[in-house]
Amino acid sequence: MYTNEYASRGFPLRNFLLKSILVAMFAFMLVWLLPKFISPTTVVNKKTTCAGNDGEVCDMSGLDALTSQIFADNLDKMKDAAISYYTDERLPKSVGDKDKMTLSDMISKHLIIALIDKNNKAVDVDASYVEITKLDDEYVLKVNIKDSEKEDYILVHLGCYTYCNKVGVCEKQTTSSSISVKGSKVTSIIPINGTNGYYPSSTSTKNYIPNKEVVIPGGTKVTPSKTIIVHTTTPVCKYDSKADKYYGKGGNVVSKETYTKQCVSQTVEEKHYCVIYNNEYYGKYGKIVSSSKYDEECGMPKPVEKHYCVIYNSKYYGKNGNVVTKAEYTKECTTPVVKKHYCEIVNNKYYGKTGSVVSKETYNKECVKPSKKYIYEYKKTTSDKLSNWSNWSSWAKTDCNTQELNCSDNDSACLKKVQLYRRQEQIGTYKKSYVKYRNVVKQTGSYTQKSCSNYNYVIINNKTYITTKTTNYALINTITKTTRTTVGNWKYVSRKLYATAPTSTATTMYIYVGDNFSSCTKTCSTTPSGYYDEYVFTGSLYAVSSTTDVASALLTSTSTSTQTNSNTSVSASCGSVVEKQIPIYSTIRVSDISKRDEPLYGTVCYSSTKSRSLIAKGSTVTKWSTYNDKTLLNSGYSYTGNKKVK
Repeated sequence: MYTNEYASRGFPLRNFLLKSILVAMFAFMLVWLLPKFISPTTVVNKKTTCAGNDGEVCDMSGLDALTSQIFADNLDKMKDAAISYYTDERLPKSVGDKDKMTLSDMISKHLIIALIDKNNKAVDVDASYVEITKLDDEYVLKVNIKDSEKEDYILVHLGCYTYCNKVGVCEKQTTSSSISVKGSKVTSIIPINGTNGYYPSSTSTKNYIPNKEVVIPGGTKVTPSKTIIVHTTTPVCKYDSKADKYYGKGGNVVSKETYTKQCVSQTVEEKHYCVIYNNEYYGKYGKIVSSSKYDEECGMPKPVEKHYCVIYNSKYYGKNGNVVTKAEYTKECTTPVVKKHYCEIVNNKYYGKTGSVVSKETYNKECVKPSKKYIYEYKKTTSDKLSNWSNWSSWAKTDCNTQELNCSDNDSACLKKVQLYRRQEQIGTYKKSYVKYRNVVKQTGSYTQKSCSNYNYVIINNKTYITTKTTNYALINTITKTTRTTVGNWKYVSRKLYATAPTSTATTMYIYVGDNFSSCTKTCSTTPSGYYDEYVFTGSLYAVSSTTDVASALLTSTSTSTQTNSNTSVSASCGSVVEKQIPIYSTIRVSDISKRDEPLYGTVCYSSTKSRSLIAKGSTVTKWSTYNDKTLLNSGYSYTGNKKVK
């Protein structure tokens, strides 16, 4: 009985050992299998490495590409708001004077709304500001922004230029549209934009970077911290074509109408003044008019001949400078002369000393004084003698600050007249940029993974593909717009002209060459067509689940095993499992930019003049003589009323 009971209960130590061995084997299998189902998240740039003591590498690719666009948009918003605010009454008055507004001030004045950076964080409202400084003949506007990534600023020259269209100050236009940005400070690493929103797709990943100085694309040197946390950024102002969703300014899914209102710039109507544009006549108010109305508003007017109270070219000119009849001229311009008699007897009438008719007794009392003899003062006045006016000169360009000059022809000091005429003309050219956006497949990184030695693997838009050893997909990076020939498995097709920028795929690639402006006149009303070189991938790409998986299509052609067991066939086809650099490709949005010189219009002024000269200066001559000296009176002298005892 004892033996049977002992046998049925078993040996406790043996059961404990068996259970411990099973737990250890399960833990070992878990540690061995877990890395194969978890993809590495360390992003490695194909050119830049910063290996430290632990042998890990870091990726700085895409840092500028994804940060600069949102940062530049925020700079433009602050700049435009500042220019609209600084009207004449708000500008600094003296050279060296400054005026500064923080972003917080601008928001409180309702000039701008709060700005969001690429990490969906608010821009620093106190460290971000605009500052305008008065120079000798213009202003300099400094726009500074600090967000969660970096702090930059730009300098913009403002002034009252002829092309400002009477809006006060405006931005100075130059032959080059580039602006120097100072003081860039990199503070973190950012994710790469992919088709599913952003890559990597996890909520956050850690990139371990040595605490040493490294060089990022563009040549900037930075010293990052040991550990940098990379957070996935919510899409802002983006259309996800795969999910058919629109994202607004706040990163939320919105309707197409709201997306257009928040994210798409409105077209500004272009005004033309006194020009013939696209076979249309534009008058002096910027509206389309008829040909005759255009000549009336914008043509060269003939100077109007104006003369005042003169007989010129056998015509009588009245006091208003208009041609009148002889009678009207006499009435307006001739002062009737009433002859006065002083102490004279004329027509049996006696005139006293005041020239009035008096009695004989008064006359004798006032005028007949035999006890004294008087002499009388006579005066003769001659006016300045002027030459005739010259003809109006031909119209000639002049400074728009020139003043018109007009005066009466009776004014002897008036020796010159000036008339002005203004109109809009082309005064130069400026660089105009045309931008087209499209999607292309670019290598955005790579990572090290155990892979089959007999094949190559690539990751395209988060999917793993297998190719043969002779099918080099990575040669896509060596093709440029000057290649125009087949490169490896990328076959050159042709160079074509597209009205709309084509979209590249995993197996079709378009290289931008340049734009065709043949359909444009002096300026392009729409984006011009572009030339693109087309390449197609002739190799085979098979989707697999991992970098140690072999596609069934390749097994039939490459396996040399004669065994029927499927595991043996896969192993024979795969070869050995080795560490490989697996390239990562993603679809990103790029811009193709071209520039062209286009006309710049401004106000041009013309002047016309005429003149005359002073031939002789007028004078006044006085003489004393006896009363009623006929010689003097007949020579134009007249009494002054003064007399003295002889």
